[in-house]
Amino acid sequence: MNNLKRGKSVNDFAAAFRFSMLAIYTIPMFVIAYIYITYIYPMFSAGSGARAIGVMAVLVLSVVLSLLGLAHLSKTFKKEGDTLMRLDERMRIFMNATKRFEEVGYSDLLIDSIAESARELLDAEASSLLLFDKEGLLKVEYVEGTKAAACAMKGRTIQPGQGIAGWAAKERRPIIVNDVKSDPRFEEKLERECGFYAKAVMCAPLVFAGRNFGVLEVVNKRDGSSFSENDLKTLVSLSERAASAIHRIRLEEEMKSDFVHMFDILMIAIDNFMPEKKGHSRRVARYAVKLAKGLGLGEEDVKRVYFGALLHDVGFLKFDIVENQIKKRSKLHPQIGAEMIKDISQWKDIVPVIREHHERYDGTGYPAGLKGSDISLGARIVGIAEAFDAMTSPDNYKPAVGFQQAIEEIKALSGKQFDPEAADVLLTTFRKEDVTES
Repeated sequence: MNNLKRGKSVNDFAAAFRFSMLAIYTIPMFVIAYIYITYIYPMFSAGSGARAIGVMAVLVLSVVLSLLGLAHLSKTFKKEGDTLMRLDERMRIFMNATKRFEEVGYSDLLIDSIAESARELLDAEASSLLLFDKEGLLKVEYVEGTKAAACAMKGRTIQPGQGIAGWAAKERRPIIVNDVKSDPRFEEKLERECGFYAKAVMCAPLVFAGRNFGVLEVVNKRDGSSFSENDLKTLVSLSERAASAIHRIRLEEEMKSDFVHMFDILMIAIDNFMPEKKGHSRRVARYAVKLAKGLGLGEEDVKRVYFGALLHDVGFLKFDIVENQIKKRSKLHPQIGAEMIKDISQWKDIVPVIREHHERYDGTGYPAGLKGSDISLGARIVGIAEAFDAMTSPDNYKPAVGFQQAIEEIKALSGKQFDPEAADVLLTTFRKEDVTES
């Protein structure tokens, strides 16, 4: 609502300014017309034609100059007005991004949000976030905008000072390079390996309270233009707020490190217990978060969906290898998983997500045969996210199908197996590049 009001105020200002300019130039026209009728025309009637023509020529010239001035001012104002609208849109994105940084409670969600916000804010083709690891190397934590680069670069480490991003992180200085080929810090080998060709790069260090966390990078303007000094100032402002959020998250995670470690142990246990589905829970969590945000859920609800998705298959850990292969037995895993965590105070809110994620919208699912809105929204979201991953991931029980085939199946089962609203969000917002392999 605030964004709509701000956009309306900008438009109102533009309209009022145009009206004022028109009035400024219209009033003299009326004055000129009055002078002509009152004084010049009578001169022609009195026989002072030469003098009247001279005065009239001056008035006509004044009119022409006024019209030219109005045209130039109108053109200038349109250009400035477009700039103002772009700045207003950039401010809207910036405010939304910083609000998300403040609300996000977990580092992997924050990392996604930072990279995504940088790309959107600077209208760039791609963005990446590199953070210092325990060994002091810069690790590529997230790449946004291109699946090829994400697959090649995610998890890769570079030395501080290596490449343009490494230089910015080491020196703690922002930088614009609009012709990377001519910069000695540019490493063409990295470009070839990631399969994404950079023309222009802009980086800003992530520094807060004296701590250097890494660097935020954007690559290539979508319209092919160069990055400007104003773009750099925007990226620096965003990186300052991102660094502050990273600092806050890390302090919080240090305070609850036992909780975080326990989660990591469970994820490793699930992956090792079901190697044919390795990474499944984390992929489902990523898809579920995207769906939850698309449905307009608040940050707390998004977090519940996220953790419910991570633990949706925890019930399998109570099975032995043989039981895991028996379909009738494996169908008990939602209920068993819910029982396993229901007495853990931090996880009570996600119990329904775990228990109900295999319920179907038409009531034919398990374990309770719940139908429609009787199924918790988090479970409906995780259910469709899990199905999407099962269809698109090669590390699963069945061979993967293509992205388009998965989309068609989701569409066909909307209102049957899947919540139609969640299905609609997936159909309208998911793209081929959203399919993740880890």
